[in-house]
Amino acid sequence: MLTKSDYIKYIQCKKYLWLNKIRPELLPEDIGDNLKRAFEAGFEVEKIAYKLYPNGVDANEEDIERSKSKTRKLIKEKTPVIFQATVSGVKLFCRSDIIRYNEEIDGWDLIEVKSATEVKDIYIDDVTFQKICLEEAGVKVGRVLLIHVNNQYVKDGDINPNEFFIEVDVSEEVRDKIEETKIEIDNALEVLKIKEEPEIQVLRQCNNPYECPFIPYCWKDFPAHSIYSIAGALGKKKLEALLDEGILEVKDIPPEFLSTGRLKKHHYVVENNVVHIEKDNIKKEIESIEYPIYYLDYETFSPAIPIIDGYRPYQRVVFQYSLHIQESPNSELKHFYFLAKDSKDPTREMAKTLQERIGKDGTVIAWNMGFEQGCNTEMGERATEFKIFFEDVNNRMYDLMQIFKEGYYVHKEFHGSASLKKVLPVVVPELDYNKLDISEGMTASNTWGDMVTKDMTQAEKDKIYNDLLAYCELDTLAMVKILEKLNSL
Repeated sequence: MLTKSDYIKYIQCKKYLWLNKIRPELLPEDIGDNLKRAFEAGFEVEKIAYKLYPNGVDANEEDIERSKSKTRKLIKEKTPVIFQATVSGVKLFCRSDIIRYNEEIDGWDLIEVKSATEVKDIYIDDVTFQKICLEEAGVKVGRVLLIHVNNQYVKDGDINPNEFFIEVDVSEEVRDKIEETKIEIDNALEVLKIKEEPEIQVLRQCNNPYECPFIPYCWKDFPAHSIYSIAGALGKKKLEALLDEGILEVKDIPPEFLSTGRLKKHHYVVENNVVHIEKDNIKKEIESIEYPIYYLDYETFSPAIPIIDGYRPYQRVVFQYSLHIQESPNSELKHFYFLAKDSKDPTREMAKTLQERIGKDGTVIAWNMGFEQGCNTEMGERATEFKIFFEDVNNRMYDLMQIFKEGYYVHKEFHGSASLKKVLPVVVPELDYNKLDISEGMTASNTWGDMVTKDMTQAEKDKIYNDLLAYCELDTLAMVKILEKLNSL
């Protein structure tokens, strides 16, 4: 039996399907809190979509056979709208978000709910499989619709489902995909008959369209400095050509495959086991920095369903900052912070404290400063009395990542990246994110969301609050220490 989720795994990678069905014991014990929260967010969006059809009846039961039986009964009774319609044929199984009775054809319109803000190709694969499965089970399907989140919707009180969603008719795209999908379904069923683990060429499918949980297993034998560390910069065709030649290590890449100076430098340091440092260029960059120096980092939360009036779906709420200030080269380092404790809009209070702490002179340092600049612009638009202040901060901002992005400092253990999480352990090994209970941005974002929206004890909230403070403070302290190291060069 092939389910809809099985088929989507097959479309991504046939090995993903095979491992998931035949070797499920290889799955990580914990799929991860962030992935769980993504599933939860999808369910919450579905719940809002159900409000579009107040006469809908839920066919879902704990037992699959009971769900199928209830679905058959509701279909026979021509129930106007059925949620979680569950059907199976000889080979296929699916559970559809919504089916709606279509009197004109004495059949059913298929409606799929997505928490994304646009129609993606994989969604067409999804609903095409559902249509085939439903029809195999004797359900006549008429129109096929996708409803996705409207990213221009602005929350004002309770979520209005009629404005929160956009409906797109994809019936024609599905019709065009039917024959191809039937062939692929047969191919997927054949994969499940294979006794030995299928061999595949790893390109970019491991994270496209979804992150595969079998990555640790599939990548376990890759060399430490594999071509996958720079796969994004190489491009699909070059990556495929290297794999065809059996090249897996960065050091073995022919020079003609490397189109940018940064890639060539990375190749050089890996091949020769050296560190590449351009002291003159680093000095030139650092000389543009003026005291006082303000090291700034934001944390944001971007939920599909806005939790604050005035926000759009996925619009970021800047809920925290860490700010280290150094008035002069020999002055004491000072640290300030802001962290919102509830789901009220923190913009004005945050902006007020920033304006009090960031003077009118000096350089504001960030890592990947486009993010901080974007946050400043959005906060200036929401709190217009601070717009000029945020514009001034943006005009005085310096991106410390640029030194590494330009390849003025290249170490093989950066693995071709200029991210803070790759640079810090090499340049300042005494600072370690792994010692923290919150060690990366997505966890910080989701954990704050939990703190301000879920029922929990005060002790639990205090723990999250302190963990968030420690994480964000390390982001700015990391920049302080990296700049010190660069100066020492």
